[in-house]
Amino acid sequence: MTEKIRVSVNGCAVDLLPVVMGLVSEYDRVKDAADDGYDAFAASLGKEDVLAVGLRDELKDDQDFEDIDIVYMHYLGKFGETDIPSPAFSALMDVCNDLSKPLLPLDMDEDSYSKVYCELITTFEILKEGRLAKKAMKKRFDMSSPEAFALSWDAFVNDSKGFRGLASLREKYMANRIKLLTKNSDRMLAVIETERIKGVLSVLGAYSDE
Repeated sequence: MTEKIRVSVNGCAVDLLPVVMGLVSEYDRVKDAADDGYDAFAASLGKEDVLAVGLRDELKDDQDFEDIDIVYMHYLGKFGETDIPSPAFSALMDVCNDLSKPLLPLDMDEDSYSKVYCELITTFEILKEGRLAKKAMKKRFDMSSPEAFALSWDAFVNDSKGFRGLASLREKYMANRIKLLTKNSDRMLAVIETERIKGVLSVLGAYSDE
């Protein structure tokens, strides 16, 4: 497992923790990493997603799963127990509740994401996305580790130009949110899915104090 990556932004020490979405073992890993020395906690979630994680027990029976999500969890299950919402984010929410601190969203809200999605994703890509689940069942992914699988899965689902652009835009947005939030923090923990870490770091690097 990749450990925390330290960067300095606006004089704030930011620890980025890459996590594998859906893996239950990430819950304890995030809990152990999120100590009370941080004055800010953030996650690669939109504001609506933060609310959903906070209400996960009440919403448990109302969740709808796409076929592609079911296939992802099927493969991920080879590394251990899985759950939705991602246990990594559930752990961070529980820590924030224990410390009476807010969990800060780094990703776009639903309206912003929908607007960008419509601008970047073509009709052909939408139709192609609908067939991804069936194609994924026949795909050979890198199963050498949970992180390797997450990266190979991401490369598969974001194979087209539009979806690659959408992923890149999310990374830029999250990096800019980190830059904004660090203006009021001295030490921050940001929990971000493994597949988006490299892009976020590449944007932060241009603004890092180190």
